[in-house]
Amino acid sequence: MNIMEKLTRICVDIGGLTVETYQDSDEIFMVPVPKSQLRAVYKVLANLATEQGAASGQAETIEVQGQGPWTAAMVSQLEADLEIPAVRALITLDAERAPKPLTFAEAVKATGVEAKLLRAQLGSLTKTTKRLFGRPIWPMSVRYGEAGDATYSMAPRVAEWWIEAAGRRL
Repeated sequence: MNIMEKLTRICVDIGGLTVETYQDSDEIFMVPVPKSQLRAVYKVLANLATEQGAASGQAETIEVQGQGPWTAAMVSQLEADLEIPAVRALITLDAERAPKPLTFAEAVKATGVEAKLLRAQLGSLTKTTKRLFGRPIWPMSVRYGEAGDATYSMAPRVAEWWIEAAGRRL
């Protein structure tokens, strides 16, 4: 038996465009997507996951101290929408270290972005979450020391969600 006999042929007509693919599983489908449209596809999938979780009422929720509740769908949606590389890098580094905290100075060093610019770019995280979720919440807690220096901490489960979502991008 050759490999083509083991695969299932799938044809889907979408608005006059026929997409044909061959799959070896009924659970996961690989569909060719132009790289320029990949972010939009992830957004749609994240929105579907959010809607399905809300409909089922079974979405796991993690309360991020000082921020609010987060779900895997919210993390996926943020990851798909967040454009600024330094902010993405800070969140990824925080996720990789979770639950160990990350200082702002460590983030500056790791991202290679000047402190003043990174602070300004973190403002975009607030704006993005407010646009996506209706309130300015971050997926990590923030604490300020006596000198005003920030320390970021991420709950391990939220960190897993971020790393998983970021891995889908690669």
